[in-house]
Amino acid sequence: MLNNNTKKEALAIHERAVNKYNGILGDVQKWGLKLYELRKDSIIKIEICENLINSIANTPKEINAKLVKIEADIIAFRNTENYAQEACQSAIKSGVGAAVGVGAGATVAALAPTAAMWVATTFGTASTGTAIASLSGAVATKAALAWLGGGAIAAGGAGVAGGQALLALAGPIGWGIAAAVAGGNMIFLGSKNKKIANQAIDEAKTITFAGAQLKETGAKIEQLIKKTESLLELFENQIVELRSLKGHNYSDIDTDKQLQLGTLVNNALSLSELLNKTVN
Repeated sequence: MLNNNTKKEALAIHERAVNKYNGILGDVQKWGLKLYELRKDSIIKIEICENLINSIANTPKEINAKLVKIEADIIAFRNTENYAQEACQSAIKSGVGAAVGVGAGATVAALAPTAAMWVATTFGTASTGTAIASLSGAVATKAALAWLGGGAIAAGGAGVAGGQALLALAGPIGWGIAAAVAGGNMIFLGSKNKKIANQAIDEAKTITFAGAQLKETGAKIEQLIKKTESLLELFENQIVELRSLKGHNYSDIDTDKQLQLGTLVNNALSLSELLNKTVN
């Protein structure tokens, strides 16, 4: 058949692009979840530090002021988690899966609370101005997608389209590109061979470009993981070294230990600031 070989070659190129993209997607999912778990572990360690410092009487105002900032960072992170969970639940109820072309079986998986939370805490959130839970139907769908995309375009976010893209990070659907899911090549049925080939190559280019962008995003997440891991390890060792000071009076602690306490609090603040550092 005329152009049949061309079509086969084009579809093979398309399939390789899809497979490569989905491999990158899997890595980003893994790194995003690792960063989220690392941040939750950081909060546990920070709270141990806070308990230690709060048990010490007469600590300087500078230390107490930093503890207030640390607590504000933790609250901000937890607010993001809560908003992500709310958006996830509302999106599921309002049928976001249909809005982004996801099969029914993938809808819930793509919007699993843990996945929504790592996406939210990694890429950030933007309030729509109205609680998503108070919305319904298509309005709730658009609100949830706009949230995932970093807010409405007018507010500087990526809007609904961005939400569709970020939603793909939470499930096996590949940035809304129809052929990135199993059976995607069915979209070419009924077309002429040359047209099929052109469509396949065009989509392969789009997928390859999206994969390159996603790979860059993954590298940024990896860097953030390494930075957090390094600081957390140092922080944990400092807590072990200073835990014997629990319940002491600050004025009775020798100067060297006082300096170490100051460093501990500074590192706790640096770690808490990393909790809300987003990738863009």
